[in-house]
Amino acid sequence: MGASRAAVDSGWIPYKNQVGLTGRSVRPKLYIAVGISGQIQHLAGMSSSGTIVAINTDKDCPLMQMANIGVVADFNEILPLITEEIKARRGTTAVAA
Repeated sequence: MGASRAAVDSGWIPYKNQVGLTGRSVRPKLYIAVGISGQIQHLAGMSSSGTIVAINTDKDCPLMQMANIGVVADFNEILPLITEEIKARRGTTAVAA
């Protein structure tokens, strides 16, 4: 799991997970960016990824322009739906929040 510098600076995740010029470069086959606007420093650390999926409310943010798949949505609304669909396809039951 990677994170933006803002998430690291806010103390939400350790520095070792920071992606970008001041963090790590990553090249996963699938990069799912949730709520990442795509500042140039972050893009430099993940632009070599295979398929890039971006979930953001701003359809014009830099990462949405770079993404192979862009989902314009509030992550608070879309992530539970994605999680439920994955669980359904795997045949596991969802746990109510």
